[in-house]
Amino acid sequence: ELVEATKEIPRQIPDSDFELVPLGEDPSRGVKIDTRLPDLARKQLKACLRENAELFAWSAAEMPGLDPEVVCHQL
Repeated sequence: ELVEATKEIPRQIPDSDFELVPLGEDPSRGVKIDTRLPDLARKQLKACLRENAELFAWSAAEMPGLDPEVVCHQL
């Protein structure tokens, strides 16, 4: 059972279009949301993301106090 629990579950590649929601002035800082979301849900999600933009970290430098060995990885 333990072996089964540690197996990675393959993630599906989304087959829909995405909308980039910019978070702040820097155009490289944004998140993608699925365009298939209902209009009201998409509008509410975008508002929530923008209201909480300061919670996102775009680099290890923006997370003071965390060991870079923990927060950085290579592909």
